[in-house]
Amino acid sequence: MRPFLTGILSLMFFCCCSHPVYQVDETEIGFGSYIRICARGKTKEATYNAVRKAFKEMHRLDTLWSIFLDKSEVVQLNRLRRMRVSEETRDLINKGKAMGEETAGAFDITVAPLMRLWGFYDRNYRVPESAEVKAMLKRVDYRRVMVSGDSVILGENVNVDLGGIAVGYAVDRAVAIMESAGLSEGLVDAGGDIRVFGNKVWRIGVQNPRGEGIVRVLELKNQAVSTSGDYENFFEVGDQRYCHIIDPKTGYPASRWVAVTVLAPNAWEADAYSTALFSLGDAGREFVSKKQANIQDWSGAAKWGALFFEMQGDSVVTKKAGRVDE
Repeated sequence: MRPFLTGILSLMFFCCCSHPVYQVDETEIGFGSYIRICARGKTKEATYNAVRKAFKEMHRLDTLWSIFLDKSEVVQLNRLRRMRVSEETRDLINKGKAMGEETAGAFDITVAPLMRLWGFYDRNYRVPESAEVKAMLKRVDYRRVMVSGDSVILGENVNVDLGGIAVGYAVDRAVAIMESAGLSEGLVDAGGDIRVFGNKVWRIGVQNPRGEGIVRVLELKNQAVSTSGDYENFFEVGDQRYCHIIDPKTGYPASRWVAVTVLAPNAWEADAYSTALFSLGDAGREFVSKKQANIQDWSGAAKWGALFFEMQGDSVVTKKAGRVDE
């Protein structure tokens, strides 16, 4: 279980050249973890109001897409099979389907039956029989989720879980709100899905997947970063660790890496790609190389890259792909 942080509000006053700058740094609970927003603006009132509006939007989206709230659109859609949904939900589902296409199914928004089978929703963990896994795999296929007009239609026995992309999407919405309000720079951190904006270069630490402290420090400017790892929601049987990131192709928890960190222009991309690359195993590094090769002009492109963490004995070893500044 991720730690819950109590709400913290700090309002500070800075002098930057001849212009006053106000900072709001606030942390709340959301998306099953914490949400921290740290932002700066020219006036106290405008900065505070923009941060409050960003938090409000993130909480609204959390309520809309939670797999654990009976009234969320996702839960109702899984129950009714066909229903009219909000514009945001259609957009998120279309993004999830596109990510499924690009990663050849390594990212799949219909992985819910497998998550439930392994006990990752209610934490009643178990290793299912291979026949059970095989049966559940028949219910996993993002191509059987159809968006038609303002409605979404689910194929037979298909369920949707947007957890692999929803947090990043919400982070992007919060940043958009603060930028449109004229705030000069800031950071949104939703349980490790992070995006920064403005001219400030932020130094972001990557958590050690097998111990205390950090293993890398990344420098970010107008960019997002997300990490998927096997150390937050997992169980062990003997010496075998089973993490919550299920490979949609095999039906079993992915195990090649202990963590994958992705840098991308937007948080929803970083969020979804980190899950996909974790599932892809060694093929994930090749995926990043090909994606990097397809970007012909880096002059106007935000950095795109990934760090792959593996265990060699008792040591955490990092392998880099794409553009990553440390």
